[in-house]
Amino acid sequence: MALVFNNIIINKNSDKYKPFLFNLISGRRRLLNPQEFIHVCSMHEKQNISYFTEGEMEPFNNLVDEKQFVTEEARANIENQLVASGYFQTNTGFAEDFSFAIELTRSCNMKCSYCYAKSRIDNNTSMTKDHIDGIYEFFRAYADEQDKILKTKHITITGGEPLINVETVELINYIASIWHETKLYLLTNGVNILKYYDRLPLNSIKEVQISLDGVKDVHMSRRYSDSDVDYNIYDDIIAGIKKLLEAGVTVRAQTVYDKTSYLGCAELVKYLEEEGILQHPNFDHDYGMVIDFSNPLDLDTNYNDKYDMMKIWEYASETNTFPPPVLPSATILYGALSRPKDEPFMPKHYRCECKKLSNCFFSCDGSVYVCDNITEGKGTIGTFYPSTSIDNDAVSKLLNRSVMQNDTCRKCAYKFVCLGGCIKSAEGQGTEMACGIFADEELLDNLEYNFY
Repeated sequence: MALVFNNIIINKNSDKYKPFLFNLISGRRRLLNPQEFIHVCSMHEKQNISYFTEGEMEPFNNLVDEKQFVTEEARANIENQLVASGYFQTNTGFAEDFSFAIELTRSCNMKCSYCYAKSRIDNNTSMTKDHIDGIYEFFRAYADEQDKILKTKHITITGGEPLINVETVELINYIASIWHETKLYLLTNGVNILKYYDRLPLNSIKEVQISLDGVKDVHMSRRYSDSDVDYNIYDDIIAGIKKLLEAGVTVRAQTVYDKTSYLGCAELVKYLEEEGILQHPNFDHDYGMVIDFSNPLDLDTNYNDKYDMMKIWEYASETNTFPPPVLPSATILYGALSRPKDEPFMPKHYRCECKKLSNCFFSCDGSVYVCDNITEGKGTIGTFYPSTSIDNDAVSKLLNRSVMQNDTCRKCAYKFVCLGGCIKSAEGQGTEMACGIFADEELLDNLEYNFY
């Protein structure tokens, strides 16, 4: 694997980018010149100082003096000091604000084969005002401070399709009327934006995230299975995006790519430029993959495996038309690699920013989940409808999920960039912690990042 004295060798097998070391404890990054790289690779193969040549000992000692290399003994001393200082105390306090997400409906007007919520999609389950009142009552019952309930920073509204009909649109207005100081994030396929535009509480909407997988033919073929579907729907989506942008609303297009569709991303980018959308100051464009939490790498292999991801990475790097994909388990690592040079790396010991009543997901089934990546019936921490309850044991387990509390994780060099993986990944794989990319030697040896 690419691990050497508590560093990962990044770009070890790259023919595009210069190799460098990333220290897994301090986050230090150091470029390697060609001769240093040869020596470090040799050290990596030997993994034992007693086998080093005289030519290898000099760069080894230099890297130790620079605090780039950290021996196992030194790592243990650093971690013991951090533990003794109380740095790794579990965060059990309440959230500063109660930002959360609402599954407004399970109805949808698209038929995407890779829908992350396809196991829950139906045609008749939606919330009512009583459900929204139940959400308020849940916070009222269990909040530490009552005045924080209405001052939450944002609420994410999702589905299904939250703009499925006039009833769900009115519920969005009802939410805005209760949490009138809160900004709403609306996740929609964009089909009905024009239809319900005049009914939307635009002053309360901070951002609208719209699914857009490609130009018309690509998008429509991926989002509908019916051969006779009206392709003018796509024109309505684009017109809706433009109208929101004109109103000053931030629009974030979300493109789901896979091994068959990524080659069309450049065409989509060109189209958005020609339509005057891509360059608009209120427009952002993100890319994502089809997720399967039961897979060790969180990938749905019907759409992408790790070799597909490597191909997509190479294409993205060469064409520079969209950001290279980042596997979910590698987000902490890539965040550390891309941070500004003067920004310190502060090791954490838990994956999510878990605090009491933060990032909750309120589902149509009346349950409160730990986050919006739900598996029906799993990861619940309480109920909000028709009655209100909280499972304090489940909350405590969530808050205490730490790599420093897990014997296997604590011994692992990757723990501060893995952080035990996503709790939903671990749950999907029937484990306490999910290693993801950090258990895959081939991926680690082929990590690439353009660091100057």
